[in-house]
Amino acid sequence: MPTAAACELARRYHRPMSQSATTPSDDARLRAAMCAAGRRLGVRGLVSAAEGNLSLRLSGGRLLTTPTGRRKDELGPEDLATVPLDPETGPPPAGPPPSSDIAIHRAIYCARPDVIAIAHAHLPVSMALTLAGEIPDPAALPETAYHLPVLPFVPYGAMGSDELAGRIATAFAGEGPLLPRAVLLERHGAIAVGSAVGSADGEAHGPATLETALVAAIDHLELVDVLCRTWRDAVLLRAALGRTGPIGPAGG
Repeated sequence: MPTAAACELARRYHRPMSQSATTPSDDARLRAAMCAAGRRLGVRGLVSAAEGNLSLRLSGGRLLTTPTGRRKDELGPEDLATVPLDPETGPPPAGPPPSSDIAIHRAIYCARPDVIAIAHAHLPVSMALTLAGEIPDPAALPETAYHLPVLPFVPYGAMGSDELAGRIATAFAGEGPLLPRAVLLERHGAIAVGSAVGSADGEAHGPATLETALVAAIDHLELVDVLCRTWRDAVLLRAALGRTGPIGPAGG
């Protein structure tokens, strides 16, 4: 269960969504999209065992999310859970227990009303790089410079903790005009989001918009993975060639 700190964060930032109900056909469509996203993470080698989690912001202050303790690339529609965005005032949960990282998802949604989809994976190369003290710069590659111009780094925190959730939400809230689409976590992979650009706070979103946002979140995770793989290869090549100095557009 979320602690008082997580509940306070939700109350502090929560903006109620439209109370319009999700139709059975919409619910089935979104569940299928979540399962497809989990399979995509598995095919790309971005998750192993029960790692990673996904969620969508539904109407009525609800979240559709992946369960804890299950492979995300082997889920069926009935395996997904619905939980309240605000556990103190929202609707009751339904389905299996949600991801142990659900506090992170709640905190991000509360801090970023534009976000309607979240994807988290333990990208192996990103974990290796951050374990070695390497933090890749998205400006090094044209694709990440364009799609992920801001990639905050969040130092390690206990998995599932409200303390880590708060720091991740703060990172996604940003400090400048560009809001991050992904955040790199020390030894914990990355988290990426998909937004409904130009929508009003509290607006309910149809299944097509949610599906598009979920695909975008996975795209952003894949770009973080490409950046980390390229950065690792550059580190190894420079070491083999005896080169020193910083990596990146300036250092070469």
